[in-house]
Amino acid sequence: MSSINKDSDPLDDFTEEQLANLDKSINTLDQEEKRWIQEQREAVARRFSKTPFRRLRKSPLEIINRLLLFFFLGSFFFSFVSIYSINLWWFLGYLGSAFSCILYAPNRRALKELIAAWPNLEDLMKNRSLWRK
Repeated sequence: MSSINKDSDPLDDFTEEQLANLDKSINTLDQEEKRWIQEQREAVARRFSKTPFRRLRKSPLEIINRLLLFFFLGSFFFSFVSIYSINLWWFLGYLGSAFSCILYAPNRRALKELIAAWPNLEDLMKNRSLWRK
């Protein structure tokens, strides 16, 4: 084994062909790294690109589900408005009856199951509705 000289250049032992191959491989690795970084940026951009109304176009079943939800909520509010237009006292009784049914302890579990069955209702309650945007 030869002795190590501190002033020697480590590339002195290489031939011109070996240096050319080394330079070529370094350039190839640099290009590969740039291409990989560009692919990662494109993948992140594709993942976070915002398509308008993306969730509205999933399936006809979700459209029917949303229409039924709005029909249910509309009929619920229509009944409140109808009772209110008839008489304020009837409205207060109706309102108390509705809230007593909701707040009655055995019905809480059923209410949670109803909300879980209607994901749109949960989105509305947590202010994640797509209709507000």
